Amino acid sequence: MAEHQNIDELLAKYLAEESPEEDFSEIQDHLNELPDGNTVFEHSKIIWDASAAFQQKKPCDINAAWQKVKKQMSCPSKLEDHTPIVHLNEASTIIRPLSEKRVIPFKRVIGIAASVIVLMGVMLFLFWKPAPESAPLQESIAQEKVLNYTLPDGTKVSLNRGSKISYPSTFEGQTREITLQGEAFFDVAHDAQHPFIIHAQGADIKVLGTSFNVNAYSKQVKVWVKTGKVQVKKSASVMQLLPGEQAEVQGDDVVRSANVDANQAAYFSQSFNFENTDLSSVVTTLSQVYGVKVTLANEAMNHCKLTVNFEKESLENILAVIATTFDINVQKQGQNFVLEGKGCQ
Repeated sequence: MAEHQNIDELLAKYLAEESPEEDFSEIQDHLNELPDGNTVFEHSKIIWDASAAFQQKKPCDINAAWQKVKKQMSCPSKLEDHTPIVHLNEASTIIRPLSEKRVIPFKRVIGIAASVIVLMGVMLFLFWKPAPESAPLQESIAQEKVLNYTLPDGTKVSLNRGSKISYPSTFEGQTREITLQGEAFFDVAHDAQHPFIIHAQGADIKVLGTSFNVNAYSKQVKVWVKTGKVQVKKSASVMQLLPGEQAEVQGDDVVRSANVDANQAAYFSQSFNFENTDLSSVVTTLSQVYGVKVTLANEAMNHCKLTVNFEKESLENILAVIATTFDINVQKQGQNFVLEGKGCQ
Protein backbone atom coordinates (compact mmCIF):
# COMPACT_ATOMS: atom_id res chain seq x y z
CA MET A 1 0.00 0.00 0.00
CA ALA A 2 2.86 2.37 0.82
CA GLU A 3 4.49 1.68 -2.53
CA HIS A 4 1.23 2.36 -4.33
CA GLN A 5 0.82 5.67 -2.54
CA ASN A 6 4.43 6.52 -3.41
CA ILE A 7 3.95 5.99 -7.15
CA ASP A 8 0.73 8.03 -6.92
CA GLU A 9 2.63 10.97 -5.47
CA LEU A 10 5.51 10.66 -7.94
CA LEU A 11 3.16 10.54 -10.93
CA ALA A 12 1.22 13.53 -9.66
CA LYS A 13 4.41 15.58 -9.26
CA TYR A 14 5.69 14.46 -12.66
CA LEU A 15 2.45 15.36 -14.47
CA ALA A 16 2.29 18.66 -12.61
CA GLU A 17 5.92 19.35 -13.61
CA GLU A 18 6.85 19.65 -9.96
CA SER A 19 9.41 16.78 -9.72
CA PRO A 20 13.13 16.91 -10.55
CA GLU A 21 14.51 14.94 -13.49
CA GLU A 22 16.18 12.36 -11.23
CA ASP A 23 12.76 11.19 -10.04
CA PHE A 24 11.92 9.90 -13.50
CA SER A 25 13.96 6.70 -13.17
CA GLU A 26 12.15 5.88 -9.92
CA ILE A 27 8.77 6.37 -11.65
CA GLN A 28 9.81 4.02 -14.45
CA ASP A 29 10.97 1.38 -11.97
CA HIS A 30 7.63 1.45 -10.15
CA LEU A 31 5.65 1.26 -13.38
CA ASN A 32 7.68 -1.72 -14.58
CA GLU A 33 6.76 -3.57 -11.42
CA LEU A 34 3.01 -3.03 -12.00
CA PRO A 35 1.18 -5.56 -14.27
CA ASP A 36 -0.37 -2.70 -16.27
CA GLY A 37 2.03 0.11 -15.42
CA ASN A 38 2.17 1.44 -18.97
CA THR A 39 -1.65 1.68 -19.09
CA VAL A 40 -1.75 3.44 -15.72
CA PHE A 41 0.70 6.06 -16.92
CA GLU A 42 -1.02 6.56 -20.28
CA HIS A 43 -4.44 6.99 -18.69
CA SER A 44 -3.01 9.34 -16.09
CA LYS A 45 -1.38 11.56 -18.69
CA ILE A 46 -4.44 11.65 -21.02
CA ILE A 47 -6.80 12.59 -18.20
CA TRP A 48 -4.32 15.09 -16.69
CA ASP A 49 -3.83 16.86 -20.03
CA ALA A 50 -7.57 16.99 -20.72
CA SER A 51 -8.44 18.39 -17.30
CA ALA A 52 -5.61 20.93 -17.44
CA ALA A 53 -7.34 22.79 -20.27
CA PHE A 54 -10.17 23.70 -17.91
CA GLN A 55 -8.11 24.76 -14.94
CA GLN A 56 -6.94 28.28 -14.17
CA LYS A 57 -3.32 28.82 -13.29
CA LYS A 58 -2.88 28.71 -9.53
CA PRO A 59 -0.42 27.28 -7.00
CA CYS A 60 -0.28 23.51 -7.42
CA ASP A 61 -1.91 21.47 -4.66
CA ILE A 62 -0.36 18.04 -5.33
CA ASN A 63 -2.66 16.04 -3.07
CA ALA A 64 -5.86 17.65 -4.39
CA ALA A 65 -4.66 17.42 -8.00
CA TRP A 66 -3.77 13.77 -7.71
CA GLN A 67 -7.04 12.89 -6.03
CA LYS A 68 -8.76 14.45 -9.02
CA VAL A 69 -6.60 12.46 -11.44
CA LYS A 70 -7.28 9.20 -9.60
CA LYS A 71 -11.03 9.92 -9.67
CA GLN A 72 -10.94 10.57 -13.42
CA MET A 73 -8.80 7.45 -13.95
CA SER A 74 -11.83 5.46 -12.78
CA CYS A 75 -13.34 6.04 -16.24
CA PRO A 76 -10.43 5.83 -18.74
CA SER A 77 -10.84 6.56 -22.42
CA LYS A 78 -11.47 3.55 -24.62
CA LEU A 79 -8.17 2.28 -26.04
CA GLU A 80 -7.45 0.21 -29.12
CA ASP A 81 -6.98 -3.48 -28.31
CA HIS A 82 -3.34 -3.66 -29.30
CA THR A 83 0.04 -3.20 -27.64
CA PRO A 84 0.34 0.41 -26.44
CA ILE A 85 3.60 2.37 -26.70
CA VAL A 86 4.03 5.00 -24.00
CA HIS A 87 6.86 7.54 -24.40
CA LEU A 88 8.18 8.90 -21.13
CA ASN A 89 10.88 10.88 -22.87
CA GLU A 90 12.90 10.80 -26.07
CA ALA A 91 15.50 8.31 -24.81
CA SER A 92 13.30 5.82 -23.00
CA THR A 93 10.30 3.72 -24.11
CA ILE A 94 8.28 1.21 -22.14
CA ILE A 95 6.67 -1.54 -24.22
CA ARG A 96 4.45 -4.06 -22.48
CA PRO A 97 1.78 -6.18 -24.18
CA LEU A 98 -1.64 -6.21 -22.54
CA SER A 99 -2.74 -9.50 -21.02
CA GLU A 100 -5.68 -11.12 -22.78
CA LYS A 101 -7.74 -11.20 -19.59
CA ARG A 102 -7.45 -8.09 -17.50
CA VAL A 103 -8.80 -7.90 -13.96
CA ILE A 104 -10.30 -4.52 -13.26
CA PRO A 105 -9.49 -3.38 -9.71
CA PHE A 106 -12.43 -2.95 -7.39
CA LYS A 107 -11.72 0.77 -7.04
CA ARG A 108 -12.10 1.19 -10.78
CA VAL A 109 -15.40 -0.75 -10.81
CA ILE A 110 -16.74 1.65 -8.19
CA GLY A 111 -15.45 4.58 -10.23
CA ILE A 112 -17.11 3.34 -13.42
CA ALA A 113 -20.42 2.82 -11.60
CA ALA A 114 -20.21 6.32 -10.15
CA SER A 115 -19.49 7.75 -13.59
CA VAL A 116 -22.53 5.99 -15.05
CA ILE A 117 -24.72 7.43 -12.29
CA VAL A 118 -23.35 10.92 -12.92
CA LEU A 119 -23.93 10.51 -16.67
CA MET A 120 -27.52 9.42 -16.08
CA GLY A 121 -28.06 12.47 -13.91
CA VAL A 122 -26.71 14.76 -16.63
CA MET A 123 -28.95 13.08 -19.22
CA LEU A 124 -31.99 13.54 -17.00
CA PHE A 125 -31.10 17.18 -16.42
CA LEU A 126 -30.68 17.87 -20.15
CA PHE A 127 -33.53 15.87 -21.63
CA TRP A 128 -36.13 15.25 -18.96
CA LYS A 129 -38.89 17.79 -18.80
CA PRO A 130 -41.63 17.61 -16.18
CA ALA A 131 -45.13 17.00 -17.47
CA PRO A 132 -46.96 20.26 -17.96
CA GLU A 133 -49.33 21.11 -15.19
CA SER A 134 -53.01 20.81 -16.00
CA ALA A 135 -54.82 24.05 -16.65
CA PRO A 136 -56.54 25.33 -13.45
CA LEU A 137 -60.23 24.53 -13.14
CA GLN A 138 -62.84 27.25 -13.53
CA GLU A 139 -66.39 27.17 -12.22
CA SER A 140 -69.63 28.70 -13.43
CA ILE A 141 -72.61 28.64 -11.07
CA ALA A 142 -76.20 29.60 -11.90
CA GLN A 143 -78.16 30.59 -8.82
CA GLU A 144 -81.17 32.89 -9.26
CA LYS A 145 -81.35 32.82 -13.05
CA VAL A 146 -80.18 30.90 -16.11
CA LEU A 147 -76.53 31.60 -16.95
CA ASN A 148 -75.41 31.72 -20.58
CA TYR A 149 -71.72 31.07 -20.96
CA THR A 150 -69.10 30.32 -23.63
CA LEU A 151 -66.34 27.80 -22.85
CA PRO A 152 -62.71 28.29 -23.98
CA ASP A 153 -63.26 26.12 -27.10
CA GLY A 154 -66.29 28.13 -28.24
CA THR A 155 -68.92 25.72 -26.86
CA LYS A 156 -72.04 27.59 -25.70
CA VAL A 157 -73.63 26.57 -22.42
CA SER A 158 -76.96 27.56 -20.89
CA LEU A 159 -76.78 26.65 -17.21
CA ASN A 160 -80.09 26.22 -15.43
CA ARG A 161 -80.78 27.53 -11.93
CA GLY A 162 -79.06 25.67 -9.12
CA SER A 163 -76.47 24.18 -11.48
CA LYS A 164 -72.68 24.26 -11.75
CA ILE A 165 -70.06 23.31 -14.33
CA SER A 166 -66.32 22.87 -13.77
CA TYR A 167 -63.90 23.14 -16.70
CA PRO A 168 -60.22 23.97 -17.40
CA SER A 169 -59.20 27.50 -18.35
CA THR A 170 -57.84 26.00 -21.58
CA PHE A 171 -58.59 22.60 -23.10
CA GLU A 172 -55.42 20.53 -23.52
CA GLY A 173 -54.77 16.96 -24.56
CA GLN A 174 -56.92 14.70 -26.70
CA THR A 175 -60.30 15.49 -25.15
CA ARG A 176 -62.36 18.44 -23.87
CA GLU A 177 -63.76 17.40 -20.50
CA ILE A 178 -66.03 19.19 -18.04
CA THR A 179 -68.11 18.24 -15.00
CA LEU A 180 -71.79 19.13 -14.59
CA GLN A 181 -73.93 19.29 -11.49
CA GLY A 182 -77.55 20.15 -12.28
CA GLU A 183 -78.88 20.91 -15.75
CA ALA A 184 -77.41 22.57 -18.84
CA PHE A 185 -77.98 22.83 -22.57
CA PHE A 186 -74.84 22.51 -24.70
CA ASP A 187 -74.18 23.73 -28.22
CA VAL A 188 -70.78 22.09 -28.69
CA ALA A 189 -68.14 23.60 -31.00
CA HIS A 190 -67.26 20.95 -33.58
CA ASP A 191 -63.78 19.43 -33.27
CA ALA A 192 -63.49 15.88 -34.60
CA GLN A 193 -59.98 15.48 -33.17
CA HIS A 194 -60.97 16.42 -29.62
CA PRO A 195 -64.24 14.86 -28.36
CA PHE A 196 -66.28 16.83 -25.85
CA ILE A 197 -67.04 14.81 -22.70
CA ILE A 198 -69.39 15.72 -19.85
CA HIS A 199 -69.07 13.92 -16.51
CA ALA A 200 -72.41 13.98 -14.65
CA GLN A 201 -73.36 11.84 -11.65
CA GLY A 202 -71.04 9.02 -12.75
CA ALA A 203 -72.25 9.06 -16.36
CA ASP A 204 -70.18 10.20 -19.35
CA ILE A 205 -71.76 12.03 -22.29
CA LYS A 206 -69.49 12.18 -25.34
CA VAL A 207 -69.95 14.26 -28.51
CA LEU A 208 -67.96 15.85 -31.34
CA GLY A 209 -70.22 18.76 -32.22
CA THR A 210 -73.95 18.86 -31.52
CA SER A 211 -76.63 20.40 -29.30
CA PHE A 212 -78.31 18.57 -26.44
CA ASN A 213 -79.62 18.89 -22.92
CA VAL A 214 -78.33 17.14 -19.81
CA ASN A 215 -80.39 16.95 -16.64
CA ALA A 216 -78.24 15.68 -13.77
CA TYR A 217 -79.80 17.11 -10.63
CA SER A 218 -80.11 13.55 -9.30
CA LYS A 219 -78.46 10.21 -10.07
CA GLN A 220 -81.16 9.58 -12.69
CA VAL A 221 -79.42 11.53 -15.45
CA LYS A 222 -81.47 12.47 -18.54
CA VAL A 223 -79.95 13.35 -21.91
CA TRP A 224 -82.01 14.77 -24.78
CA VAL A 225 -80.51 15.42 -28.21
CA LYS A 226 -81.59 18.34 -30.36
CA THR A 227 -79.03 18.01 -33.18
CA GLY A 228 -76.15 15.67 -34.03
CA LYS A 229 -75.32 12.43 -32.23
CA VAL A 230 -74.52 11.80 -28.56
CA GLN A 231 -73.06 8.80 -26.75
CA VAL A 232 -74.21 8.17 -23.18
CA LYS A 233 -72.20 5.75 -21.03
CA LYS A 234 -72.51 4.44 -17.48
CA SER A 235 -70.24 1.57 -16.43
CA ALA A 236 -70.53 -1.04 -19.22
CA SER A 237 -73.82 0.31 -20.60
CA VAL A 238 -73.48 2.51 -23.70
CA MET A 239 -76.11 4.06 -25.96
CA GLN A 240 -76.05 6.28 -29.07
CA LEU A 241 -78.72 8.97 -29.37
CA LEU A 242 -79.92 10.78 -32.50
CA PRO A 243 -81.93 14.05 -32.79
CA GLY A 244 -85.19 13.95 -30.88
CA GLU A 245 -84.16 10.94 -28.78
CA GLN A 246 -83.71 10.81 -25.03
CA ALA A 247 -82.04 8.39 -22.64
CA GLU A 248 -82.05 8.02 -18.88
CA VAL A 249 -79.31 6.67 -16.64
CA GLN A 250 -80.84 4.36 -14.07
CA GLY A 251 -78.28 2.83 -11.75
CA ASP A 252 -75.56 1.39 -14.00
CA ASP A 253 -77.85 1.11 -17.03
CA VAL A 254 -78.59 3.54 -19.84
CA VAL A 255 -82.25 3.22 -20.94
CA ARG A 256 -83.92 4.83 -23.95
CA SER A 257 -86.92 6.96 -22.97
CA ALA A 258 -90.25 6.07 -24.52
CA ASN A 259 -91.81 9.46 -23.76
CA VAL A 260 -89.71 12.49 -24.61
CA ASP A 261 -90.44 15.84 -22.97
CA ALA A 262 -90.35 18.40 -25.77
CA ASN A 263 -90.03 21.26 -23.29
CA GLN A 264 -87.01 20.15 -21.30
CA ALA A 265 -84.81 22.82 -22.90
CA ALA A 266 -87.42 25.58 -22.40
CA TYR A 267 -85.60 26.94 -19.34
CA PHE A 268 -83.14 28.75 -21.62
CA SER A 269 -85.11 29.01 -24.90
CA GLN A 270 -88.46 29.94 -23.30
CA SER A 271 -90.13 28.10 -26.17
CA PHE A 272 -92.99 25.80 -25.16
CA ASN A 273 -94.78 23.13 -27.12
CA PHE A 274 -97.75 21.73 -25.23
CA GLU A 275 -99.68 19.09 -27.13
CA ASN A 276 -102.62 17.53 -25.27
CA THR A 277 -100.57 17.98 -22.10
CA ASP A 278 -102.09 17.58 -18.61
CA LEU A 279 -102.44 20.95 -16.89
CA SER A 280 -100.55 19.57 -13.89
CA SER A 281 -97.53 18.94 -16.16
CA VAL A 282 -97.91 22.40 -17.69
CA VAL A 283 -97.69 24.23 -14.34
CA THR A 284 -94.75 22.05 -13.29
CA THR A 285 -92.83 23.04 -16.43
CA LEU A 286 -93.69 26.72 -15.98
CA SER A 287 -92.49 26.62 -12.35
CA GLN A 288 -89.16 25.12 -13.38
CA VAL A 289 -88.58 27.54 -16.26
CA TYR A 290 -89.54 30.78 -14.54
CA GLY A 291 -88.28 29.92 -11.06
CA VAL A 292 -91.59 30.54 -9.30
CA LYS A 293 -94.26 28.27 -7.87
CA VAL A 294 -97.38 27.74 -9.97
CA THR A 295 -100.03 25.42 -8.45
CA LEU A 296 -103.58 24.20 -9.11
CA ALA A 297 -106.28 24.82 -6.48
CA ASN A 298 -107.91 21.39 -6.88
CA GLU A 299 -107.22 17.95 -8.34
CA ALA A 300 -110.05 18.22 -10.87
CA MET A 301 -107.93 20.71 -12.82
CA ASN A 302 -105.21 18.09 -13.36
CA HIS A 303 -107.33 16.47 -16.07
CA CYS A 304 -107.46 19.55 -18.27
CA LYS A 305 -105.49 19.06 -21.51
CA LEU A 306 -103.62 21.97 -23.11
CA THR A 307 -102.49 22.20 -26.75
CA VAL A 308 -100.63 25.42 -27.55
CA ASN A 309 -97.19 26.83 -28.46
CA PHE A 310 -95.51 29.74 -26.68
CA GLU A 311 -92.41 31.54 -27.96
CA LYS A 312 -90.57 33.77 -25.48
CA GLU A 313 -93.72 34.92 -23.71
CA SER A 314 -93.81 36.25 -20.16
CA LEU A 315 -95.25 34.00 -17.46
CA GLU A 316 -98.15 36.43 -16.93
CA ASN A 317 -99.17 36.22 -20.60
CA ILE A 318 -98.99 32.42 -20.61
CA LEU A 319 -101.15 32.18 -17.48
CA ALA A 320 -103.67 34.60 -19.01
CA VAL A 321 -104.04 32.33 -22.06
CA ILE A 322 -104.53 29.28 -19.82
CA ALA A 323 -107.12 31.12 -17.71
CA THR A 324 -109.11 32.09 -20.80
CA THR A 325 -108.93 28.58 -22.28
CA PHE A 326 -110.28 26.79 -19.18
CA ASP A 327 -112.32 29.60 -17.64
CA ILE A 328 -110.27 29.77 -14.47
CA ASN A 329 -108.90 32.52 -12.24
CA VAL A 330 -105.26 33.32 -11.58
CA GLN A 331 -104.40 34.41 -8.05
CA LYS A 332 -100.96 35.93 -7.37
CA GLN A 333 -99.57 35.31 -3.89
CA GLY A 334 -96.26 37.12 -3.51
CA GLN A 335 -94.03 35.67 -6.23
CA ASN A 336 -96.23 32.59 -6.65
CA PHE A 337 -99.42 31.88 -8.61
CA VAL A 338 -102.50 29.73 -7.86
CA LEU A 339 -104.96 28.65 -10.58
CA GLU A 340 -108.58 28.29 -9.39
CA GLY A 341 -111.45 26.73 -11.33
CA LYS A 342 -113.92 23.86 -11.64
CA GLY A 343 -111.52 21.74 -13.59
CA CYS A 344 -112.20 19.29 -16.44
CA GLN A 345 -113.97 15.90 -16.53
